[in-house]
Amino acid sequence: MTSDREKAEHMDFDQEYGLAQLLPLSVLEDLFSELQKAAPILAVVFPDGTPYWTRESLSQDDAATINRFLNREGTDSVKTFKSERGRMTIFPITHELENIGYLVLGCEKEGDRSLCPVMPLGAFVLKALNQLIVHNYKNLLTSRLHGQAVEESFAQLKEKAALLEKSEQKYRLLAESLEIEVEKKAKKIKETQAQLMQQEKMASIGQLAAGVAHEINNPMGFISSNLNTIEDYEKDRKLLIEQYRALVSGLKGETMATEKGRAAILERLGRIASLEKETDIDFILEDIPNLIRESKEGAERIKKIVRDLKDFVHPGEDELQFADVNRNLDSTLNIVWNELKYKATVRKEYGKLPQVRCYVQQLNQIIMNLLVNAAQAIEKQGEICISTRADNGHVEIKISDTGTGISKENLSKIFDPFFTTKEVGKGTGLGLNVAYNIIKKHKGTINVESEAGEGTTFTLRIPVQ
Repeated sequence: MTSDREKAEHMDFDQEYGLAQLLPLSVLEDLFSELQKAAPILAVVFPDGTPYWTRESLSQDDAATINRFLNREGTDSVKTFKSERGRMTIFPITHELENIGYLVLGCEKEGDRSLCPVMPLGAFVLKALNQLIVHNYKNLLTSRLHGQAVEESFAQLKEKAALLEKSEQKYRLLAESLEIEVEKKAKKIKETQAQLMQQEKMASIGQLAAGVAHEINNPMGFISSNLNTIEDYEKDRKLLIEQYRALVSGLKGETMATEKGRAAILERLGRIASLEKETDIDFILEDIPNLIRESKEGAERIKKIVRDLKDFVHPGEDELQFADVNRNLDSTLNIVWNELKYKATVRKEYGKLPQVRCYVQQLNQIIMNLLVNAAQAIEKQGEICISTRADNGHVEIKISDTGTGISKENLSKIFDPFFTTKEVGKGTGLGLNVAYNIIKKHKGTINVESEAGEGTTFTLRIPVQ
């Protein structure tokens, strides 16, 4: 019969826990129930590729493909490969520097990739899983230690203390190596956040692309029409100039002294008068300057749209610079105008503002998100009001709409990542979360006031310096 002391000697405080112990299925079910809407292919598999959690999102063919890939190549880093359904990306799930499984994310071929940002979404989910693993691992260790403390004597606990000390030394060494890893991960997270911000910006521009094209097409249409009209006018002017030159040549070669000479000159003058009347030369001479002026205005309009769009889309340098907030509002309004003009009248109440030290492109992105949201909240016809003022070392921007408003139960969640009340295809659920993080980066605040059916007001406050 084994003694208590012998039992204690065989107790292993460094017991290794696998995927099933560290990430129970119930936890994954709760975590992934909403995430599967963003990533149709979502699964967790064991190190050998055997499915652990799939919720029917992984077909037998997908599972077989993953199994072959892992058994053939194995991986300790993020890998992407193609399957029959589309591209799938595998993220290693690690514990104590060892792979205990893999997270599988992917979008189907016909899916909108702008709505399924696999790499940043995978990094975000993997970070959450790692936090859960650390939390569950601590709970397992604590639970195991508590159970043994109840059952064992003081002498046995002293022996366990020695084992724990060895384990502590092991984790101290591990912590030292993890510090280096944390620095690398922090840098990676910062890069991922920048990519996510740019992807959200490009997704927004994608939604506005048709409107921007329409705003460019309108002036291009009348420029093209004006040029065609000027081309026709030029043909008429060319005929008249030929007649004028023939008259001058005749005056040089013929003499007014003879009856025949005078008759020839009078005949040419008659042809010229008839042609001037036929071509309506007076109207042509009056209309050409108008056509040129309109065409120049259209070209300037196109130039302004392209310049504003270029300034908005370009990532720019991540540097603070002084900017005119009122000018930025007008520039962004110019980009989204086609999205607004059919649903709302825009009222501007700009105050006199000092130059603000800010990240210009990022501030423009917030303004665009709020203006587009305001337009989408208006069902038929309404009003959007944009007001600015200087207030106690800050610049305050208010964007209000007379749309459907936000319900109380959703008001506290609007800045959460991936939260959206819009239809599929009309939003990523990242716009307001990106806006919140940008304002936080500026050491400012963003607040919202809204009631269902009464409209919404967003208030941004940014320090001048």
